[in-house]
Amino acid sequence: MPHAIIDLGTNTFNLLVFEQGDGPLRILHSEEVPVHLGRGGIEQGMIAPDAFQRGLDALQRYKATALAHGVAHLEGFGTSALRNARNGNAFARAAAEHLGIRITIIPGDEEAELILEGVRQAVPFTSKPALVMDIGGGSIEFILATDKALMWKHSFEVGTTRLLERIPANDPITLEEEARIAAHLDDRLQALYAIIDRHEPHVLIGSAGSFDSLAAMVQAERGAALDPQTTHLGFTALEFDALKDRLLRMDRTTRQRVPGLPMYRVDTMPYALIAIERVLSAGGIRELQWSRYALKEGAMRRLPQDTNGQ
Repeated sequence: MPHAIIDLGTNTFNLLVFEQGDGPLRILHSEEVPVHLGRGGIEQGMIAPDAFQRGLDALQRYKATALAHGVAHLEGFGTSALRNARNGNAFARAAAEHLGIRITIIPGDEEAELILEGVRQAVPFTSKPALVMDIGGGSIEFILATDKALMWKHSFEVGTTRLLERIPANDPITLEEEARIAAHLDDRLQALYAIIDRHEPHVLIGSAGSFDSLAAMVQAERGAALDPQTTHLGFTALEFDALKDRLLRMDRTTRQRVPGLPMYRVDTMPYALIAIERVLSAGGIRELQWSRYALKEGAMRRLPQDTNGQ
């Protein structure tokens, strides 16, 4: 029986329709739509009226897609924008009452755990600590883990939409603005830097959102498209630095023409690149991995257990 999960992010809503048995995950349909749920209200702790309606419209579309695939159970997981908005619960109630979709608004620590469960299905871990980074619009989740254990996790409210509203930038971003964003991140990420200093992770694993676009851009720089069946991609800090330095000097119109960068991330991608650079710099990390799987693939491991009794 097919199931469906919706990851209700601050920038995008992500749908996963799948069947799961004893073998690997069988994905029937995967889709991402820009909703910008946090636009115009995230720093005020509210979902703005137009964003509220865009969110419900996206859920209605996803419900139709799920039903067309024979889905009997549709589950949603709300993240930073919903858990911090005063009307986040009102949005969840509206989705339940009008669309019959149950949305669970999860705390940041649980979001980090689900992300790790998803990433483990795509990227091999070793006995050496690896740092997972999931950049959302509202928050960035960090998880330190080995192949045997989850060592540390934390959710920081410094997602790209928040940074965009806190520190608006010129077009293109200036070096002074870049330094201000970096300083703001350094101030907010001190707890992470202490963990990096102590455990010295050897690789940064990026999942979802901005890292999806980064992987597509890296592969385009190599002269190839990202294979839709590929679940992970390795690249070096040198490749990242070259791409970052080029994109940060582009204006918005030029960024719109960059292969692999979708229109709905044109404005937030500079903030994501600066955040990644700060983490790489803090740990002297020179190896990166991209994971196609993240929160929704982690959540799907729990969903069949939740639905057995329904």
